[in-house]
Amino acid sequence: MRRSQHGVTLVELVVALALAAVLLGAIWSAWQLMGRASADPLVSRQQLAIAQSLLREIELQPMPGTTAAAVATPGRTGFASINDYNGLSMAGITDAEGTPIANLQAYGATVTVSPLALAGVPSTSGYWITVTVTGPDNRALALGQWRSKR
Repeated sequence: MRRSQHGVTLVELVVALALAAVLLGAIWSAWQLMGRASADPLVSRQQLAIAQSLLREIELQPMPGTTAAAVATPGRTGFASINDYNGLSMAGITDAEGTPIANLQAYGATVTVSPLALAGVPSTSGYWITVTVTGPDNRALALGQWRSKR
């Protein structure tokens, strides 16, 4: 007759502990990865919002040659056309008057405006606008838009 066994053997215990350690290690790695990546979407969304805001400001400006530049005004309020934004560089984001925007000191932005022909519109009437925003992690997000005379 066989005796019934109770409990677990040492080998079974070691295997169970090894499996538990592997599972806990995988969970810990996933948790660490999620923790590191959770801030990135916030920075990316902020960069996109800054780029869209600058593009909107630029697209509200008249085309080159339609108005004259204002005399010395603070910030970008004296810009007379979209060409005035070409070469704009900001270390820390400011509003149109040049006032720094709170909590955006770690961001930077550059703007290029260049003539570009597209779909039968000559380069004298069409412009490619690119806004590049750099975040606190030094990654850049570029947003471009084509604009033509109506």
